[in-house]
Amino acid sequence: MDFEFLAIRNGEINMGKIIITYVVISVVLIVLYTIYGTKKTSDEVLVKYKQEEIYDIKKNLKNFVDVAYSTIDSNYKNSMDKNYLEQHYGDRLKNIIDVAESILKSKAEEVINGKLTLADAQAKAIEAIKKIRYDDGRGYIWINDNTLPYPKMIMHPTIPSLNGKILDDPKYNCAMGKEQNLFVAFVELTQKHGGGFVNYLWPKTTKNGLTTDVPKLSYVRRFPTWNWIIGTDFYINDAILDGMEKSKEELRQMRYDNGIGFFWINNTDESAPKFYMYPIAASLENLVLEGGNLDKLGTVIKSFIKICKQKGSGYLEYTWDKPTITGTIKDVPKLSYVKLYEPLGWIIGTGVYLDDIDKAIAREREFFNQKIKELIINMLIASIVFIILISILHYIMGKTVLKTKPVVPNYKEKRTTIQQTEPTAQPQQQALISVNESIKLAKEISKIIIAEQSKLLLAFTLALQKNRKDADLTAEVDELTEQVSQTLADSHAKTSS
Repeated sequence: MDFEFLAIRNGEINMGKIIITYVVISVVLIVLYTIYGTKKTSDEVLVKYKQEEIYDIKKNLKNFVDVAYSTIDSNYKNSMDKNYLEQHYGDRLKNIIDVAESILKSKAEEVINGKLTLADAQAKAIEAIKKIRYDDGRGYIWINDNTLPYPKMIMHPTIPSLNGKILDDPKYNCAMGKEQNLFVAFVELTQKHGGGFVNYLWPKTTKNGLTTDVPKLSYVRRFPTWNWIIGTDFYINDAILDGMEKSKEELRQMRYDNGIGFFWINNTDESAPKFYMYPIAASLENLVLEGGNLDKLGTVIKSFIKICKQKGSGYLEYTWDKPTITGTIKDVPKLSYVKLYEPLGWIIGTGVYLDDIDKAIAREREFFNQKIKELIINMLIASIVFIILISILHYIMGKTVLKTKPVVPNYKEKRTTIQQTEPTAQPQQQALISVNESIKLAKEISKIIIAEQSKLLLAFTLALQKNRKDADLTAEVDELTEQVSQTLADSHAKTSS
């Protein structure tokens, strides 16, 4: 056998081994890089998933508290609105004045019948009306006349020093929101309509003395027989207190998340943190949360207070014991949102436990890991098939080279240099062409591998999107595929050079 031909054949075999090795290394690199990329992608998806879940939870908590806030705000504003007060408290005030008017009519009838003199009848009527009390003794009835330009006080049960005085003091210029004399407003209103409501400011008697500029609403009615005006009123602050109690009860009944979610109200005093309303443990309401088992709760409430004093509202993450049907789970992550209602000094809040997110992430991670395993298996199977295909192609090409008969040079024509070189060059050229074609084939097969692995990456992407609709995920995996392709392209370039 020709030694030159054997050398070419051995070179062809060695080149085949190099090509197979090149392809195997390329496949291994692709698989490793793909595994790394998919693992990184799945971790990023889970991080983004948790961020999105937290964002949604925060948004929901804020929306819930805003609803509770609106409820409180509505009740508070209603308690300050004259029309609302007239509608909700007017009938009670009218009924009380009905009682006083019936006394006046009875005594006036006795005067007409000659049973009493006018002075005695008026004195008896004043004494009877003076004793009328309601609302735990806070409510009363007064009487003034209808003299102008300024009327005179006939009887005031809680400030007797006013009796008999002309009511022209500038301090009474506090009615109807326009600094009108209060008692003049009573006269003018009753002259036009016989009776009606007047809102104004009036000092309120407390344990510590008198507090000025407290809003009140009065109902007054004219008693034309004696030219008297009888009236009663209530402090709007009482209506505010009623509104506060109404708000507490409404929030106490408000629930969300199948009855699990609830609202609370706490104060703004860091030195004595406490709940004004806490529906799941009413025994804690108005109790200073300090000492013993209450320290942890008190610390959390203080944090709520600090947030609201600094920002007006905000979120707080902390750990808290979670009650369940089977028992209590210790130190479960929890997220709360609180908001200050400044007019009342209330902080409204609600919160949720976050362990459900961790459970969901664990399920997602298990799903992703399963998909990664499937991806790896599919890639390995595809890679093995391609390597076997290359080996078979190389074997077939080797057989083809063996069947190629070399042209033996003519001994008689050795004298001519050109005749000696031309025949011997044909086998070398054929071998060189065969090697180049093998390299090209290896590159083409590598490209096919890249394309197939890209398809597998896309399949993995779709699997992820099946559980999480992430618009950025496809772009991330496409970028990963492009990086793999570029890495192998650089490898091809180096091999070619």
